[in-house]
Amino acid sequence: MESPPLAHATAEPCRTLKMKPNICLIAFVVLVLAAGRAALAGPETITVRGEITFSSPINGLSVELGGSGMRFETAFVNADNSFEFRSATPGVHELRVLAPNGQVLYQEYVSVTPNQTLSIRLPDQAPAKRSGESTISLQQLQHKVPPAAQKAFEKGEKAAVKGDLDQARACFEEAVAKDPEFADAFNELGGTNASLNHLPEAAAQFQKAIDLAPEHRKALPNLSIVFAKMERLHEAGQVARRALQVIPGDSRMHYILAASLVDEHGNIDEIIAHLDRAAAGIPSAHVAAADLLAQHGRFEEAIHHLEGYLDRAAPGDALRPKVEARLAQLRQ
Repeated sequence: MESPPLAHATAEPCRTLKMKPNICLIAFVVLVLAAGRAALAGPETITVRGEITFSSPINGLSVELGGSGMRFETAFVNADNSFEFRSATPGVHELRVLAPNGQVLYQEYVSVTPNQTLSIRLPDQAPAKRSGESTISLQQLQHKVPPAAQKAFEKGEKAAVKGDLDQARACFEEAVAKDPEFADAFNELGGTNASLNHLPEAAAQFQKAIDLAPEHRKALPNLSIVFAKMERLHEAGQVARRALQVIPGDSRMHYILAASLVDEHGNIDEIIAHLDRAAAGIPSAHVAAADLLAQHGRFEEAIHHLEGYLDRAAPGDALRPKVEARLAQLRQ
């Protein structure tokens, strides 16, 4: 599980950030990190095409796009090395290239936008396979997972895909019992508990994964998201900073860090910088930025952000009428 689900909520632009500076952004955090397998930017889907280049051709490749609270979508690579996702969701997602045997050959986080072409160049040497992770720490490379723990882990993954969270949790618990140093299993156990809304347990399990693999690319953002859901914004921001050192383009982490800085009355320019980065995958970050800028009398910048949101929001977006009204007010 790439991201634990957060409770779905509806949020409107805050009229002020003076009284409760964290309320607006935490509401937006809950909104855009959506429940279950919902997409970050709402139900809109788009077609995304791409191509792969490599020095040594490999037959039977596939490309997966997902994470960020959604299931992975698979596209097979054609004879001309092109591929196509027909129902991708705008936002920041994990993209990975798989060999016919399931080995991850390449992985990165990409910001998916309309009319985009993804260009991937495979490295000359494939990374070692490790529980779906293509970039792993030295600790993980050195640690050998016992076959029984690996089997329980894989059963847990299959149960999670089917939506049987109780079975998935039992399997991941078995995996970590058989191998207490299995970082990926602790991350998946945390994701399952987060899906069941057992947030304190999830936080502890994500932290265990991070203790075992300090640069874990999934556990770090997962822990930050859970802390944000628990409204422990200071800790969420601290973990988000760590996550951004490993995944610099993760819109969710920029958003949560901005919320943390607002809660701590941080520097407005730093907050806006993080909201700017977040808006690439989370359009409602524009609205949060506009509210904050307007509160500080920076009306032209606020107008720019509201226009940016309207440019990217779907025509039927529930927030659109409120944003349009706010924009008209600022333009007077």
